[in-house]
Amino acid sequence: MRQFVKNLTYTFSKSFSLNFIRTISGEKFIFPFYHLISDDQPDYIKNLYKAVSVKQFETDLEFLLKHYQPATTEDLIEFIRNHKKSSKPYFFLSFDDGMRECYDVVFPILKQKGIQAAFFINTAFVDNKELFYRHKISLIIEKVKALKAVPELNELICRKTNSQHELILQLNKLKYSEQELINKAGKLVGIDFNDYLKEHQPFMTLEQIRELQANGFLIGSHSHDHPKFWEIIETERKQQLIDSFDYIDQNLQPEIRAFAFPFTDYEIPASFFKFLSEKIKPDITFGTAGIKKDTIANHIQRIPMDENLKPAKRIIREEYAYFGLKALFNKNIITRL
Repeated sequence: MRQFVKNLTYTFSKSFSLNFIRTISGEKFIFPFYHLISDDQPDYIKNLYKAVSVKQFETDLEFLLKHYQPATTEDLIEFIRNHKKSSKPYFFLSFDDGMRECYDVVFPILKQKGIQAAFFINTAFVDNKELFYRHKISLIIEKVKALKAVPELNELICRKTNSQHELILQLNKLKYSEQELINKAGKLVGIDFNDYLKEHQPFMTLEQIRELQANGFLIGSHSHDHPKFWEIIETERKQQLIDSFDYIDQNLQPEIRAFAFPFTDYEIPASFFKFLSEKIKPDITFGTAGIKKDTIANHIQRIPMDENLKPAKRIIREEYAYFGLKALFNKNIITRL
């Protein structure tokens, strides 16, 4: 339903220029974010989402550079100090999960174009020491697709059916708290996750991250090992931040302390933001709700750019149109309880 409404508002918005709908929205500063930029679809993301191709990414940048100015980190902080108001149309890019392609693919493109950005890393994954639990699930599903049947896995995961389709559905439902089960499933289909990390190295190394930082890019926290924050208790959320920022402070000493919620900040209470403010003391934090206001003073919502692989010119216009519709019903502001 949400996407259906977005499609309708997008169609209606095409009668107006982007500059017009941007002006009436009052949201001149936008924050697009990506995960993986690659011409390949590696097995560890193949069953989760699609990577944005290099060509599409460069096309997206052409659109953004045509309609907005690339913001610096100084512009970003000034935006916060100015109560999230901007006199100029800016965009500030960010990239989640610390994938190796951030260094191999994205870094050269942004450096050549003179665009600053933020890279949000999961500190458990740096130097390929651990593999994200959702990546493990994608690898298992890919193995299941290639095998005729895995009775032991069906018994472990489904318990009621030998259907491959049902098995894949149930695998996709496995949670962060079920990592022991995920690891057992990996062994049953013949995957050694440690060997996979050594061979494929999906994440950036600390030295690569330091090089990004030395070239003016912002490095921030994306939690320690990427749980869904609404599925874990508050003490675990806090520990995720403590562990992550301890690592970042020790190894990177960033001038700007930044945090981007893994998955989403949906249903995260005001109490957690109070902890953030008092104990972690970030300069800026980010969610993933698109173009939307937030009552937390230094918290900014970003625009997902790799959902359904739509081009930036479609996504940005769609976000503005949807924001305008929500504003009519006072639904364009996130209020924390």
